[in-house]
Amino acid sequence: MRTAWGWPIMESMHFIGLSMLIGCIGMFDLRLLGIGKRIPIAAAHKLIPWGLAGFAINITSGSTFLLTEPNQYIYNPSFHFKVLFVTLAGLNALSFYAFTWRSVTADGAPPDAPRYAKVVAAVSLSLWIGVIVAGRLLTFYRPGDCPATGPGFIADCIPHVKR
Repeated sequence: MRTAWGWPIMESMHFIGLSMLIGCIGMFDLRLLGIGKRIPIAAAHKLIPWGLAGFAINITSGSTFLLTEPNQYIYNPSFHFKVLFVTLAGLNALSFYAFTWRSVTADGAPPDAPRYAKVVAAVSLSLWIGVIVAGRLLTFYRPGDCPATGPGFIADCIPHVKR
């Protein structure tokens, strides 16, 4: 990461992973919302492993950013929101598999997903958009010096380091 090409290569990998993740998960979510009803939901679900591969690429590349420049991330509220949105997106996906997966992929299931699946899909799209926005804001927001009380629940500063 400290070489001339380290950071740009990892940024490119992060973008490829994000494209895979959002492209596949987003397409499945849109199908649940009723777009492309001629495509069976079970067939659209076959893209999910590619989305998970993109997520694995993003976790790996994102970890290199965090390990290389931790102060740019751990004290940045944008990073906290990004992690929060990713966590909520994961919980949202778990709720889909726990409550509606079988009903939308069963033999003879109607082409229109049930209401709960549509809500999960809309929440998923919203959370992933939140991840993208928070990730993009990471580079624009740089916290200043700490107030006398120090950082709170969402750190709002970079601690002053004495040299």
